[in-house]
This record gives sequence, structure tokens and C-alpha cells, in this order.
Amino acid sequence: MQDLGTLWIGGELGAMERASLNSMTRLGHAVTLYSYAPIADVPHGVRLGDASEILPADRILLYRDKRKPSPALHANLFRYAMLNLTDAAWVDLDIIAIRPIPRADYLMGFETSSSVNNAVLRLPHGSATLTQLLSFTSESRGVPPHIQGARRLKYWIRTLGRGYPIESWAWGSTGPKALTMFLAQNAELHHARPVNAFYPIGVHDHDQFLEPGRWRLRDVLDETICLHLWGSRIRKTLAERYDGQVPQGSLYAEILQTFTDVDK
Repeated sequence: MQDLGTLWIGGELGAMERASLNSMTRLGHAVTLYSYAPIADVPHGVRLGDASEILPADRILLYRDKRKPSPALHANLFRYAMLNLTDAAWVDLDIIAIRPIPRADYLMGFETSSSVNNAVLRLPHGSATLTQLLSFTSESRGVPPHIQGARRLKYWIRTLGRGYPIESWAWGSTGPKALTMFLAQNAELHHARPVNAFYPIGVHDHDQFLEPGRWRLRDVLDETICLHLWGSRIRKTLAERYDGQVPQGSLYAEILQTFTDVDK
């Protein structure tokens, strides 16, 4: 059985995060939840880990999004360090495991026909892609690797050859965009599993999780291992359309009912 690891930055776990962890432990996975501060009321069977042993940090790296700074940047760097130091596979805390996550040297899936997501990720220690991903640090500065051609040259000229600090790079620059590019460069892209393995409901269709009667867990395809809930999108849509309330009869409601606090 594949060991799993993840990171929580914040206060108490929410219903989505608890459902995610419970979905994995109830399938028999050993799950380590890393954090930089104590977490109360962690689901039964989840091991707590000291995040500073994986990636020491005197500050949490945030993407400088004007609307809401995001720790997704820090989580990207953390997962690569975790893959390098442990034998666990990384899972985001908005991943719901439907079936056991297989043990494999390479574990990842296409989000679209051309992009590999890193919400579920394992790369072997000798992977050239992992080596390149590990080159991203809090001190990194320049132009994101996926930006090429005239656009790349324009950014270098605009910054007088200094580039931008990593915290100013666009969302996904150290995540799916870099991962997909490096996998292709290193002839490792063929290891990525088809879209239906981890992302059968894509980010642009995330609202389908909230539509009453649209999907049920029994509708999940046989080849689907996990569902990615696209947590930030789900929370935003709940606030804007549903007054923060989970619609009864929706797939998301069923997921929470099925997996939240199954240990109690």
C-alpha cells in the first residue's frame, strides 16, 4: 500500500480536508499530515509530521495574488522536498480517494489532454524532472521556465535582466506548468495516467460537484482512483451562489456525508 503525505497551513481542518484524509485512511493508506504548528482534532489514524523536517521555513511563501495571497507556492516546494526525502506520494487535501492509490515510482495524471497536475504526485528519487523541480527555492528569481520565445525575452528586458522573484510568478508556474514541461523534456511524460484517473471532473466543471442530482459516487468510473474537488473554486462558488451552504443532493454533499468524521 502506498504511503501518502500532505501539508496543512492554517488553523483547524475544514470538512473538506477531513473528508480527504478519511477517504485515504479508510482504504488502508498510512497518511502523514505535515504542519508547522499544532493541529487539533486530526482524524483518527492520521500521523502528524513536523513540516520543518522536510522544508525548514521562517516564513510561508505566498503567491502575490492581488485578490488573495496563496500558500500554494509553498505547498509546491514542500511536496518536491517531501518526494526527495521520503518514499511517500504527495496528495492535496482536496483529493478524495475512491479506490486505493497504487504504489508506483511515477504517480501523476493528466488534468487536460496537454497538462499534468501535481495534486497527486510521486516521482522516483532519480527522476530528472524531480531534480529540476527541486531547483525552485525561496530565493529563486527569473522568468518562469514555461514562458518561452519573445514573451520570455520581453520579461528579461522589462526587469533589466534580473527577472521576477518567485513569489511574483503566475499561479501554476512552479506547479502543473513546470511539471508538464520538465516531464516532456526528460521523456517522462508517458508515465502520466489518463485524465479519468484523478481529474474526471475538471477545474472548469468544478460546479458540477455542487449541482443537486448531477452526479453520485456510484457514477464514478471504474478507472477513476481519486476525485479532485478543486477546493478553492468550490469554496468560492459556495460563497457566491449558495450563501456558503452545501446544496443537498449534490455530489459534494454526498462526499462530506460519506467521508467526514467516519472515525467518530
